[in-house]
Amino acid sequence: MKIRKVRTVLGDIPLDQLGIVYAHEHLIIQGGLGVMKNKDLQLNRIEAAVLEVQDCMQYGARTFVDYMPLDSGRNPAALVDIARQTGAHIIAVTGFHKPMYYDDLHWIYHYPVDQIAELLIAECTIGMDRHSYNGPIVDRLPAKAGVLKGASGYNVIAPVSKKLLEAAAIAHLATGVPIATHTEHGTCGLEQIQLLEKYGVNPRNVIICHMDRNPDLYVHKELAATGCYLEYDNASRIKYHPDSHGSELIRGMIEAGYERQLLLGTDFALRSYWKSYGGGPGMAHLLASFVPRLQAEGVTEAQLQLLLRHNPAEAYAIRNMHLEREM
Repeated sequence: MKIRKVRTVLGDIPLDQLGIVYAHEHLIIQGGLGVMKNKDLQLNRIEAAVLEVQDCMQYGARTFVDYMPLDSGRNPAALVDIARQTGAHIIAVTGFHKPMYYDDLHWIYHYPVDQIAELLIAECTIGMDRHSYNGPIVDRLPAKAGVLKGASGYNVIAPVSKKLLEAAAIAHLATGVPIATHTEHGTCGLEQIQLLEKYGVNPRNVIICHMDRNPDLYVHKELAATGCYLEYDNASRIKYHPDSHGSELIRGMIEAGYERQLLLGTDFALRSYWKSYGGGPGMAHLLASFVPRLQAEGVTEAQLQLLLRHNPAEAYAIRNMHLEREM
């Protein structure tokens, strides 16, 4: 039987080697339109990322999924460097963010969906472009992407975002690489699933991110009933919700029987969140503070192992699409 694997920037590894997974992170944001609009988004120092990752690793973290997609500040060579310096497993994404990260002349508006899908497939099977497709010359690294990303806006999926989700779906069906999506304030998750299903994607191969920004248990159960994974990363964001909201939501989803579909991350995409840039509380907050709180409030060790180890390993596994089609 073929061993199931996850694709990291240093190569494919078996699921049982992932350990504790930070399921949605931003280790490097080199620049781009987003940084031009908000300087706090600039996470451009490899040494700072190394320190932040090492801080998490002292609490048991082993794997980090970097969610910066194409031409929005992603630096795949830096991710390789961070992996080598820390010994952490790093999974990189290809695909796209919400439209605000791209100017109105960007090629996402002009390339046909099949050509965009071919670019994504190459990133997953041959290697990522060092420049993240931000120029005419492609310089492929050996490092491959292990996740396909799409995104939507607040309560709307723009036409260009629908096209890019279709491209991600085509690439997923060709490669078996899982799809993960950005939701704006936890909206349009169900609409994303419905759209991806229309394009032939099984919801169990999809991770819907940031859903705890909208801590509505009814909505979460409705979404989880499709079979997809839900990624939560709002812990410590008191400006949005107290951590009690996240804890109650997680316990509610466990009680509803969806403990095998939940993932945890931090999504700390601002330098003001990082200790290594002089901010706080730091990425280690997830394991140092929030997970102990979950345990104190009744989440069992077995359930925590699902959220931190088993579920992300299954969610980020490369699928055998031949077997998927036979099921």
